[in-house]
Amino acid sequence: MSQRSLPLTAPLIAAALGTTAALVVTAAAPVPAAEHPSAPAVQRAAEVGTTTVRYGPFTLPAASGHDHGETGNRLAFNVQKPCDDCFITGFKPNLVYADGSNANVNTGPMLHHAVLGTHAKSDVVCRGPQRKFASGNERVESVLPSGYGIKVRRGERWNMLYDLMNHAPQSKTVYITFTFTHEPAPGSRLEPVTPIWMDAGGCLGSAYEAPEGVSEKVRKWRSTLSGRLVHMRGHLHHAGRSVRTENLTTGKLLCNIVAEEGGSPEFIDLHGNTEISAMPPCNGDPLGIIRRGDVLQITSRYVGTGHSHGGVMGIMAGWVAED
Repeated sequence: MSQRSLPLTAPLIAAALGTTAALVVTAAAPVPAAEHPSAPAVQRAAEVGTTTVRYGPFTLPAASGHDHGETGNRLAFNVQKPCDDCFITGFKPNLVYADGSNANVNTGPMLHHAVLGTHAKSDVVCRGPQRKFASGNERVESVLPSGYGIKVRRGERWNMLYDLMNHAPQSKTVYITFTFTHEPAPGSRLEPVTPIWMDAGGCLGSAYEAPEGVSEKVRKWRSTLSGRLVHMRGHLHHAGRSVRTENLTTGKLLCNIVAEEGGSPEFIDLHGNTEISAMPPCNGDPLGIIRRGDVLQITSRYVGTGHSHGGVMGIMAGWVAED
């Protein structure tokens, strides 16, 4: 089962513009919501509570033979945020139809990736715009430990890098959603966390080739910050088995995530092929202590049965409460 390589791990704009994948940029200039190609619908609960932001609609071309239909890699500027001057304490991504029901590979659509980030801060590992939230088709929920939050500054602008695929022989219309839990920053006692992006593929491009059989891809990063790592989530492609991050300086395993594939009917496509269905995040207060200069290593493990797998990824996004 082939999947195109896409720059999920590169800085949101700079590396995306350097890829050979087709890139469509949504204009940042304000336009009426009805005319905006990725204008979101926002369902708000309370100021302290839950907000679901819906981006779309997106029309996915039909699959043809063994080729998936695909939007291509797209970058949208100045997309909707769930709140302003607030802390986000958790998020759950999804891909849905207009009626809110799940859109997954059993009916065709696949959330290849969606990455939300901002130019307001720099990415710690790879520089460029900071990546704040991301998911592939595994769509797992992340909830930070009590007492921590991801800060959204007043007036901060977000961008979204996304790619959507379709396994069905008919075109499909879908929406990307993120459901956030949050609270106002003024008066809050939450401690802010800084995202870090560990990527087996490196900063210039996430994708690599996993050979037939058991293989591991390793990448090291020397930390430029100190603090407590409190949450990590992972991303793998089909045939990915696990991804882990360890602190080589201290010898401590920080997080090991084992992937489940085809765990429910929604994650089995129309041809009987399975996709990653679960990657339980690591949560702790803390998972481990990181000091400036420590060497962190990510290891992505694949098992290719009968053939190699091109364009795979091994990613772990983490959040650190800096000292």
